[in-house]
Amino acid sequence: MANLKRTRKDILASVINTIHRKGLTATGLSELFALSGASSGSFYNYFESKQALGHALIDFEWQKLEKNVLEPATQQSESGIEQLFWMLDTLETKQHQEPWCGGCLLGNLIVDLVEQDDSFREHLQTVFARWEGAIAQRLQQAQDQLRPGTEPAVLAAQMMTAIEGAMLMGKLHRDLDRLHRSFDVARHLLQHALKEG
Repeated sequence: MANLKRTRKDILASVINTIHRKGLTATGLSELFALSGASSGSFYNYFESKQALGHALIDFEWQKLEKNVLEPATQQSESGIEQLFWMLDTLETKQHQEPWCGGCLLGNLIVDLVEQDDSFREHLQTVFARWEGAIAQRLQQAQDQLRPGTEPAVLAAQMMTAIEGAMLMGKLHRDLDRLHRSFDVARHLLQHALKEG
């Protein structure tokens, strides 16, 4: 029976793993209602459409990424470089959990949604720019540890591409050894950018 007291956050948390695995397009409204435990009226009180739910999920996932990866990284070390290695390890570990080797939800939503609606393209571009900017900021802070000529913004973009590629291939192959090797591409990019010694 539907629970009319489900909050917006409850609904997002209850549908996110299925959408992570299947995508929003392939998840029907009846399944969303069943997963959320909310009545259709309660559901539409928070989300006027599946499109609105998609945008809410993008923000919800970004907030989780900030809370569980970006912000805790600063507590691990004062070194921006060490923070970045910690972030890579943490993102890889998250792929071992639920949904197991499901890729990056934000990356999955690029494939699922951006060709349908430009508002999703713009929203995801904004979120990824923030994520890439968080990487670049740490590289900028550690500029004295980087080889001369290393541009933090360029290296951040390369690392972002490697991270998303690793998670996409993890989703495809569901092979933890391959996932680790793929994340090592991002680690090698960072390691190679450091001054020797």
